[in-house]
Amino acid sequence: MEGVLICLTLLFLMVISGVITRFVPFLPAPLIQIFIGTLLAVLFPAFDVGFNPELFMLLFIPPLLFNDSWHFPKREFLLYTRPIIMLSIGLVFFTVAGIGYLVHWLVPVIPLPAAFALAAALSPTDAISLRSMTTGTRIPERIMHILQGEALLNDASGLVSFKLAVAAMVTGVFSLKGAVWSLLFISLGGIAVGFILTYVFISLLGKLSKHSAHETTTENLLLLLLPFTVYLVAEKLGFSGVLATVAAGFTVDRAGFLDRTMAKMRIEGHFVWGGLDLTLNGIIFILLGLYLPHSIKFLATTGYSLSEYAGIVVLITVTLILLRTLWIYLTLPFEALISRRKRSSWRFPNIKIISTFSLGGVRGAIALAAILSLPHMIDGAPFPARKLLIILVIGVVLCSLLMSSLLLPLITPGLKNLIHKHTQDEENEAVLALTKAAVEAIKTKMKNLCEEINEREKSLCIDVGNKLMATFNQFIASNHGTEHEKLESMLALTFERQLRYAALEGAHLELRTLRKERKINNTTMMKIISRLDLRQITLHTEHQTISDSLEKTAKE
Repeated sequence: MEGVLICLTLLFLMVISGVITRFVPFLPAPLIQIFIGTLLAVLFPAFDVGFNPELFMLLFIPPLLFNDSWHFPKREFLLYTRPIIMLSIGLVFFTVAGIGYLVHWLVPVIPLPAAFALAAALSPTDAISLRSMTTGTRIPERIMHILQGEALLNDASGLVSFKLAVAAMVTGVFSLKGAVWSLLFISLGGIAVGFILTYVFISLLGKLSKHSAHETTTENLLLLLLPFTVYLVAEKLGFSGVLATVAAGFTVDRAGFLDRTMAKMRIEGHFVWGGLDLTLNGIIFILLGLYLPHSIKFLATTGYSLSEYAGIVVLITVTLILLRTLWIYLTLPFEALISRRKRSSWRFPNIKIISTFSLGGVRGAIALAAILSLPHMIDGAPFPARKLLIILVIGVVLCSLLMSSLLLPLITPGLKNLIHKHTQDEENEAVLALTKAAVEAIKTKMKNLCEEINEREKSLCIDVGNKLMATFNQFIASNHGTEHEKLESMLALTFERQLRYAALEGAHLELRTLRKERKINNTTMMKIISRLDLRQITLHTEHQTISDSLEKTAKE
């Protein structure tokens, strides 16, 4: 019963954060959620969620990372593989060395191996936190793709470094050769598990979809189980569950998800994953806020004052940013050399781009879960300075989130002009190509039908086909011809969408009237309203596309 009440409380806090975000949209949602969690902990000190790192990793990380990697653009990942790898592997070890020695120097009570463990826990950036903190921030797609790709991959190298540092502290033994082999073993093994199990799951989804075109709940539940299954199997085999989950997300579409599943399942799944992602994401930050007052109480047992603690946290956070900046500058000559060899254009990035990359290394849930999983020593004694390590990581995560949310909006204005090809342009070109293909398909089908029917039916078929193609041709015309012709076609499409909106609103009103007069029951109403809702969603999407195109035409 207590667990159910805790879950309901967290969901209620999520609702409150959503309401506040509507009224103060300029504040990042994660900061609001952290504040709400902190406020709850202060007002109700007895409220204790009980943090189990292994359970946290299992419940939150697999679905969130799976969703992120699934929707990550694969083409851009291949395009930016080199900078992603340099940030997700090279920078991790660079960070572990730099922060490890700094922490040991700042806090001598922390042994060097334990300091390296703290640095390793802080080395992975967090894809979940990054996406939450940059919502609404105008960061160019290229920079976001590299930062997200780094965050998805550096978990493995960071967690391997963490395990090795912990092992060195507990056993007093460290092997560089063993560390390299361990990294390769758990990384490649995790990727293989994610790849294989995803193909199995998607094949099973395809077979289920063939037997039921209308009931898709089972298929969506099966897909929901995929990240958890992949994570658990990989961890059980001694591989990286995090990388297995990321690999699964990357493999879903390649395994034939679009070809083997029904449209109804994909539509329902889109809303299921969207709601789950938003909820779990928010709960992570609420939990972080809940543990902030507890971590401050721990200071009394460490011998450090609040001001000393704050100074150490800020210094570690700033050093993390400076190390990222230094690493980026160190890799630029290599990037220039590769570009020259490939005879591709390259220019030195300006200070805004460098600063965005530096501040984009947000820390989050992975760091918290790692540091909270610190084991006991071989003789059963607590891990050296465990409480201090935990509160330092919590402080750095909070400071990292705060600095990024405050500074990124000041840096990013103007960066949008650096994008060579906007996502919206690409989307418009794709929709235009699909529209042309649709017109050709209608013409082909009309020709085939006309060969099989009589003259009266043929005339009717041609009339229907021409009416259907008229809207498609209008959209094509809105993307060709003179600027005046484009604008006229766009306005015509806008008026058409507005009239369709009016028709749908009238249908909704009449449906409610019929229900109120008891001419239909609620079951009939729900069936009809679901169809109307789907049409309204489609109209909203089309209207947004046209509005973006009109705005672009006006600017030109």
